[in-house]
Amino acid sequence: MSVPVTRFGIIVSGVFLLPWLALLVLGGYWLWQHDWFYQGMAILSASFALTYCLLHWRRHTNKPVFVDTISIQPNPNWPDNAQSIWLEIETLAERWQKEANLLTDMSKVLLLTNEVLTMVAKHFHADSKRPLLEFPLPYLLKLIVLVCNDIQHEVLDKIPGSHAVRVGDFLRAKRALDSINNLKSVFNVGNWLFNWPGAAMTHARGLLFSKGLNTVTSEITNRLINAYIKKLGYYAIELYSGQLTLDDIVPNERLSSASKKDTSESLARDQSIEPLRFLILGQVSSGKSSLINALFGEVKCASGILPTTSGITPYVLERDGLQQAIILDSAGYGSLLNDQNLVALKREWKNIDVIILVCNATQAARHMDAQQLQAVRCYFQQECRTQALPVIIAVATHIDRLRPVREWNPPYQIIQPDNAKAHNIREACLAISKDLNLPPECIVPVCLAPEKMVYNIEEGLLPLIHEHLNAAQRVRYLRCLREQQAESHWRHWRKQAVNAGQILLDKV
Repeated sequence: MSVPVTRFGIIVSGVFLLPWLALLVLGGYWLWQHDWFYQGMAILSASFALTYCLLHWRRHTNKPVFVDTISIQPNPNWPDNAQSIWLEIETLAERWQKEANLLTDMSKVLLLTNEVLTMVAKHFHADSKRPLLEFPLPYLLKLIVLVCNDIQHEVLDKIPGSHAVRVGDFLRAKRALDSINNLKSVFNVGNWLFNWPGAAMTHARGLLFSKGLNTVTSEITNRLINAYIKKLGYYAIELYSGQLTLDDIVPNERLSSASKKDTSESLARDQSIEPLRFLILGQVSSGKSSLINALFGEVKCASGILPTTSGITPYVLERDGLQQAIILDSAGYGSLLNDQNLVALKREWKNIDVIILVCNATQAARHMDAQQLQAVRCYFQQECRTQALPVIIAVATHIDRLRPVREWNPPYQIIQPDNAKAHNIREACLAISKDLNLPPECIVPVCLAPEKMVYNIEEGLLPLIHEHLNAAQRVRYLRCLREQQAESHWRHWRKQAVNAGQILLDKV
């Protein structure tokens, strides 16, 4: 609602504006008398033109004028299928930023919200007729709370004055601007007639101010839209992928049931975080036990020489960078593999963070190794989609037996072979890489022969494990999260059952 223009308002405005108009006229006249009028006009015109160009350039850059970019990144601990949908969320955010009046049109906000949730729900529940409904009600309530809290902090921290300006202030400011514009129209005609240079400068200044205000408003709007879409998409992914939890859970800060079973009670009390779990796989006589002995070169908690195992045998390993790691030795598969060992091995897959597959570099028959890895990959793709595939590293043993057999003079340049032995070691690693469908950089050649010094454990295998620690910790996070979610699920059931029983007792 605008204020009506009255005769009294015109008189008051005239009294207020006439001295300034007179000052502009006298200033222009003084410049004219001293032959500086055109130079002054040129300087003012150049100043306004430069300001306009700077604002125009800044608007088309990615850097904000007054508001810092609200950066929202995907959770690095998400499973692989969640990382792919995040790219679609980013594309959706770019498209909706071009929509006009999104923050003031509730129907558009609801349409945007529905599109984000539908996109994420269909990604994780493609087989459902109503994917949007594939969640328990308490999780939706927590999703709303998390989105609102995060956007509140983003707005409070990134937009100056957001904590002090009320929504009603925007409406009152708009009404005041409408009133001023109505008053300005009364004096514009006289201003152009009696002081056209000043009127021209005033008009140019108004255009620049409006341009700058529109630029800042556009940036704030785009950042709020981007923050809303990404925050909503972020927590929608958490909801529909099963990452969202009702309880405040830090998955790695307690031992899983599998690790409790694999460690002694005294050691378990001393451990504060869940250890990384390594599974050693390999055919019979591939060198698994020798590899474990080599890894325990600085053993702190292990017992004796490790024999060939008939099942799954855990050993606790503590080394620099691998504190509280559990090494699981498995039975060598091949002609001695039985159904009981196969079931025990498959039961361990979901509890593993890193798989070390031991291959004999002198044996070309790696069908059993490839079959094992393919079974693991299918298991995580079909039966365990909410977790991540463990890090897989292959170790090529018995490289000292490659031709020339009698030559053994390490170290060898594997990447750029400089002799026949190094060339054959590299060819064996490339063959293993191809047979197992693994990157060549994930194949480590080692020598574990008892009559020779252990080669390439400290120099090759351990550094490679350290390179993949972030990926292994992501697998561990998801593994522990699933177990604690299951515990929380049944804990809520028990609590609800007790409460329901109490209500029934009170009613009786």
